[in-house]
Formats: sequence, C-alpha cells, structure tokens
Amino acid sequence: MEARHIDMGYLPPSGASEGLVPRDLVRVITDNLWAVVGIAAVITALASAYAFFATPLYSADTLVQVEVPKQNELADLVTKQPSQNNSSLNGPPTQTEMAIVTSRAVLAPVIAQYRLDVLVTPHRFPVLGKIAEALATRGEPSRAWFGLSKYAWGGELVDIAQLNVPRELQDKKLELKVSSARRYQLLDEQGNLLVNGVEGQLAQAGPVSMLVERLAARDGETFTVERLNEVTAVRRFINQLKVVQVGKETGIVQISYENSDPALATAVANAVTQNYIGSRVTQTQEEASKMLAFINNELPRLRDDLKQAEAQLQSHRVASGSMQATTESQSYLQGSIEFDRQIAALILQRTQLLDRFTPQSPEVKTVDAQLAQLRAAKGKFESRFDSMPSADRQSADLARDAKVAEEIYVAMVNKAHELSVSRAGTVGNVHVIDTAVQPSTPVKPRRALIISAAIVLGLMLGVLYVISRRYLSQSVSEPEQIEGKLRLPVFGAVLFSDEQVRLARTPPLPVLPRAREPSLHGDARGATALVASPDAAAGGDQPRPHAGGLLAVARPRDVATEALRGIRTMLNSKLLSATNRIVMVTGATPGTGKSFISANLALLYAQAGKRVLLVDADLRRGRLGIHFGLPTDTVGLAELLGDGLAPEQAIHPTSVANLSLLPAGARPGNPSELLAMERMTEQLTQFNERYDLVLVDTPPVLAVADASIVAGYAGATVLVMRENAQTELEVQETLKRLGRAGAQVAGAIFNGMSARRSDRRSYEYIYAYTREGDASAA
Repeated sequence: MEARHIDMGYLPPSGASEGLVPRDLVRVITDNLWAVVGIAAVITALASAYAFFATPLYSADTLVQVEVPKQNELADLVTKQPSQNNSSLNGPPTQTEMAIVTSRAVLAPVIAQYRLDVLVTPHRFPVLGKIAEALATRGEPSRAWFGLSKYAWGGELVDIAQLNVPRELQDKKLELKVSSARRYQLLDEQGNLLVNGVEGQLAQAGPVSMLVERLAARDGETFTVERLNEVTAVRRFINQLKVVQVGKETGIVQISYENSDPALATAVANAVTQNYIGSRVTQTQEEASKMLAFINNELPRLRDDLKQAEAQLQSHRVASGSMQATTESQSYLQGSIEFDRQIAALILQRTQLLDRFTPQSPEVKTVDAQLAQLRAAKGKFESRFDSMPSADRQSADLARDAKVAEEIYVAMVNKAHELSVSRAGTVGNVHVIDTAVQPSTPVKPRRALIISAAIVLGLMLGVLYVISRRYLSQSVSEPEQIEGKLRLPVFGAVLFSDEQVRLARTPPLPVLPRAREPSLHGDARGATALVASPDAAAGGDQPRPHAGGLLAVARPRDVATEALRGIRTMLNSKLLSATNRIVMVTGATPGTGKSFISANLALLYAQAGKRVLLVDADLRRGRLGIHFGLPTDTVGLAELLGDGLAPEQAIHPTSVANLSLLPAGARPGNPSELLAMERMTEQLTQFNERYDLVLVDTPPVLAVADASIVAGYAGATVLVMRENAQTELEVQETLKRLGRAGAQVAGAIFNGMSARRSDRRSYEYIYAYTREGDASAA
C-alpha cells in the first residue's frame, strides 16, 4: 500500500477540466484492465457459444449467362443493320433478368414443390435446447434433460408432405402435439382441435387436411406449425435467396440459396434456375408466336404492295420507251431507296409497338420522332434533284418503290420461316454455366470471423465502458479530481488493506478495569489502560497492553500504515500555521473510513512522541471505542458535556503510550445541542493546552450539522474521502458548509483506494522495502 503524495506547491487553475489526453486514457485503461478483459471475455464467450451451437447453413449456387435480347428485330431485318438498344427505357438486361428470378411466377412453383410454405418449429428450452440440438442426431429424439419432457431436446423430425388450411388459418401459429406413437393432433391458437392424424396417412377434417410422412418425436412433445400464405412464403424465400451479378456488365448471374440441409439447398438452387430458364423459354416462344402472327398478317398487304409497285414501274417504262436509267437518276434512286428502307422499318416497328403501348407512350413517341427526322432528311435529299427531268425522276421513284417493296416482302417471308423454327425450340436468351453441387462445409456461422470480431468488439466496449465511467461519472474516484477541479490539497491516498478487513472481523478483547486518567494538570505521559490479553485470560500476573483492532499496532509494517505515516508528515506542515492543535477529521458522506483514519493517525502521532487525545465527537453513531476494545456503555463525551462528568473520568488512557481516548459515550437525544454548548469550547481549550494534538472525529458533514458545529473550534479540518463513495457535487457542498461554519480546511485524505496498475512500480518499491524491513527486524 502507498501514500500517493501530492506536490502541494502546484495546483491547477480553478475550474480546470481534465482533457482526454492519450496519456490519461492509457492510464485509465491500464488501471481498469481487468474490467476491459472481463467485458471482452463475456462478449467473446457469448459469441463463441453462438458460433459453435448456431444451426449451420449451407449455400448452393448456380451460374447463368444472360444474352442481351434484340429490341427491334424487324427494324434490323429491313435495314440490314443492328439497332441500338435504348437502355434508358428498357434498363440493363442483367438487372431485368435478376428481377425476373425473384418474381413470384418463378419462385412460387419451387416453394410448392419443396413445401417451403410449411414451417415446423419444435418447442425448445432456452439456450440449453439449442445446445442439445447441436449435439443430437436428426431423426433420433434425445432424452429430456432435467426431466423437462415437454420440451424438444434435439433429434426430432416432422416431415409434412401436405397441409391445406382455410385462408383465415394461413400465417397462424398452429400447434402439433404428439399424442402417442405415430399419432398427432393439430390445434389452432385457441387450443381447438383441427385434425387427428397418423403418420403416413392423410388426415382430413372439413377444410383442413394434413399428411405427415415421417414423425420422430417423444410422446407429449409439441411443435409450432405455420402454413404460409403465398405472398408471405415468397417474401421469406427471397430472404434466403441471393441473386447477384458476377463482375460488372458481364451478363453472368449467380443464384444462391441457403438452408440447414445441404441437399435441399442444392435441389432448390437448381430448381430456381431451371424454373427461371423455363420461364424465359416460354416467354421467347410467346414472343416468337406474336411476331409470327404479326408477320403473317402483314404479308398479304406487302405482297400486294410489291405487285402494284412492279406493275406501275413496268407501265411507265413501256410508256416512256426508256429502259436504261441515267447516272443522275441512279444516284437519286439509291439514296431514296435507303431512306425509304429506314422509314419502312420504323413504320413496322411502330406498328409492333402499338400492340403493347399507347400512341402517347415514350416508346412510340421516340419512333415518331425518328420518323419525322428521316422524312425531313428525305425531303432535303429530294430537293437536290429538282432539276432532274420529270420522266427520269418518276422512273426512279417507281423503281425505288418496287425495290423497297421487294426487299421488305422477302425479308418478312424469311423471318416467318425463322420464327416458325424458333417457336418450336427450347432455347432462350439464358444459358446455364454451372449447376449447383451439394456443399460439404457450411457458410454460416463463420466461426473464426465471429470470434475475432467479438474479441475486437469486446475490447472496444470494455475500453469505452471504463473511459465513460471515468469521465462521465460524477463520483470522485481519484485524488487528481479533487486537486484539479476543487483546488483542495490531498495529503495522500491509503490503498485498500486486506489486513484491516481481517482485523475488523476479529472481535476485540475485553478491557480490564482501567487506571484512572491523571488530572489534566498532572503528567499523563505514563497513563495506560490495560486491555486483557491471552496471557491475562489464562491467569497471568500482569496483563499485556493491547490496542484492539488498530492496523498501525497489529501490522506496523503494512503499506497502509506506511501511507498513514506519510500523511502524518504532510499534515505536520499544515499544522505549523494552524491557530491551534485541534484537528477535526470528517467526511462528506458515511462510509469513507474517517474513524479508521482518525484512530490510526492518533496512534502514529503518539508513537512519534506526541501527547495525543482522540475525541469521538460522533454522538450518534460513534464507534471509536470499539477499535480499542471498550464496551459500548463506556462513559465519554456525552457524559462530559451533558452530565458534567470530570475529564479525568471521561478520558481513557490507552495501551499506547501518549495516546488517550475520549469516546462518544451514551447516545444522547440532543447531540447537536451538546456540541454547541459553551462547555464544549472550554473543554477543547483545555485539551489544546495539555495535549500536543487533539484529533476530533465527527459525523459526516452532509448527514447532520454536528461537524459544522465542531469545525469552528478546530485549527485545521481534514476531509476524508473514499473511492467512488461521494460525488463531486457532494464534495463541493461539503466545502461550502464547512466554509460557512468558519472551518479551516487543510486538505483531504483519500482512503480505501484500489491498487492501480499504472502505479505498480511504486507499489513494488514499497512492498520490497517493507519486506526487507521485516526480515531485518526478525
């Protein structure tokens, strides 16, 4: 133990606050290292328990490749050039396909196929039930732990092949109770019987039907059964399904499914993929059928347009007698054919879009804008040939119309044959790259990651806890707070003493009839009060003096005693300027250990050759006499003040030379009034004249007014504090009350302080030095 002496030549400015500097943070963490480690250990233990006993989940995944579908096949066909997809209108194709994968049309058949819309949950005992499940074998029910047979303890298996309930019972928690071997009952939330059934047989009662293919459970066990609505089942399924694009704009999609059963996870992942591909094939076939119907509907009109254009061209050539086009008409013909080809393609595309959209839709408006641009460009092109002879121009126009009509008709016929073939095929724009294979290791829980994260999180929370407790708490936990914020000198800190705890538990020895206290005008140096010793109890001639449970007597080499010696030295320097030799020892609140400090300081001063009187002025709960083995009915200060008892009768010489004790005496009904009497002033004045030091132990300042009364008599007041036993506000209020009472507060003593790891080296020096002293004394 150690007295942490404070340099009293320097005090921080009033109101100075402690900053969160790294050095202080390190010290706080070091001093509370076990708290940090403890919090981290608890969090790590909980995380480890979860990591090892949580239900393992397996993930199976497939890879599919999505090809970009052609948006304007008819336009491409007529113009013989690939069209540009309008991604702003249609969206990225991969994102669209990923949305289709998670659609109800794709997932609902898979849910129904694998009965994922029926949930069965056993009633398990909290925590222990999860551990038992991890240790059990599926299909082999474990014996009940601790006789709790109504709970499931792992190994249970309920395989429901069919469960049909009315809509009002969907998404409700039904109860399946195993009544006997292979028999069960299904109950609703109110406990009403819905159906009685036997394993392997279809049970039906009204709108409720149920088929349990396999039942492995102990008699009396209960399970929660839920029949999910289709929408609820799809939402729950999507939470277990993961659809992501591999890479950026690769067109490759990964479909993953997680489940506690690796075989089921594999089957479901493949089923979702096949369902998705099947839906795309069906969609492709439907689109091909629609386009084929559209083409077949347009072919007669296109054929008539072709015949009409060819007939008009032939008639014009016969009438004009010219079969060979000029160079200028050839240029005009080629340019106008290209314009008409593009215009015809857009007209076909617009006709196709009108089957799905309105004329005001963005898609149709986009085509209309393109048509307007082409027609304007065509008008500018034709204006360049205004000087061309009318006959040549008319011949070129007719040749162009015939050429365009022929190309469109031939292209549409070829497309019709192509669509007839593709409609009968089973290939869409999605192809499987990898099918799912059964995984051998679970993906969750990731034990190493969980435990590592728990350690880091635990340490962070532990550090946050100790720092917040130190800097946010209003409790006074160390001397630096008093000096830095309240400008109150601290004489030293006494660490918590295990030896004092042991001594406090030892009952004091009885006191033999005492010698009378000599007159105050005589010499009290050799006065003693003999306390019964083991030798005296055995019938010895002379009883050996004994000081009861005082640490300074029983353990003079204890580090707490060394700390008190250091405090004695610091206090001496303050007493040099005091108005008298009366020192009041008090505290802000009860439980600070002021009586322990008073008794041991008095003893140490006496051992230093000072004539000391220890006064117990706590007339309400004073216990100083017990430290010296005095009975509780011993006369003392109360009788001295209230009954006019002579000081020689009230003061008790102790077994320690130079130390006398004035106990509290009987409990009076008016302690404050007694302390405020003129006789109290007179007696203290006499004590101050006849003793080198008078130590007065008073009640806590905030508890009663007694300490404020006595404070006016004392030349110095010492405030005893204990780690986390009082708040800063309580200390401030204590100092205010003492100031109003005229007290001269010399400083404070920090008592019962926990050993700090940051001061370990200082403790080691003291321990080593005291051990060497003990060895040399031996």
